[in-house]
Amino acid sequence: MVDCAVFRESLSAALDGEPGPVPEAEVERHLGGCSACRAWQEQAARLRRSMVRQAPAVPDLTAAILATAPPPAREKWAARVALALVGLVQSGLGFAEFLVPGDGHAGHTGALPAIHLSNESAAWNLALGIGLLWAALRPRAAGAQLPLFGGFALVLGVVSAVDLSDGEVGAGRLLTHGFLVVGIVLMVLVHREHRRRPAPAPVSADALDNGDDVRLPEHDAPASLAPVRPRFPRRPAGRHRAA
Repeated sequence: MVDCAVFRESLSAALDGEPGPVPEAEVERHLGGCSACRAWQEQAARLRRSMVRQAPAVPDLTAAILATAPPPAREKWAARVALALVGLVQSGLGFAEFLVPGDGHAGHTGALPAIHLSNESAAWNLALGIGLLWAALRPRAAGAQLPLFGGFALVLGVVSAVDLSDGEVGAGRLLTHGFLVVGIVLMVLVHREHRRRPAPAPVSADALDNGDDVRLPEHDAPASLAPVRPRFPRRPAGRHRAA
């Protein structure tokens, strides 16, 4: 008795261009005397032809796309370099407060020691300097940091004006806050320049009018499916387990 499954495995491998478990000569002799395997081979060949389609010929549109696409805008580095310098100065102020703790808060006594108030101020100045440096390095992050920097500068300006009128702070201390104001202005400029950079526009068929005709193979379009409305609200995508 002949095991047709082994020969059909060889026939399937031959359709894929791979060697099978049985030599080709034996497969041909088996096909000469087995009508069932011949029918199976014809059916497998028809199925493969229906599944495998030849890719349509697509013209090379590289030159037309490059000719139509806008040239890349020249990036302006002046505002980013200035913002980085202000960020370094602001970070230096924070480090200086760490090296000389308690200066400017010596008169404050209460629940929080003066040394802790000084460390909080130093941490804020250092964090603001790091934020300015990050905005100079990544201009797309400048817009996200503007509400934080703007709110801090607004509250700091009101508090500083009150302390100045009461004689609690000197003009020299207020001058150090000027770097923050300059940094916010530069951050706005960096954000605006980043938004003005043009994005490449989509290329339409009319813009590529070069006479090339791309034809895709015609086939029956699948029937449109009615939208399925979920019975329960979906959870956020972050809670879904990855498959």
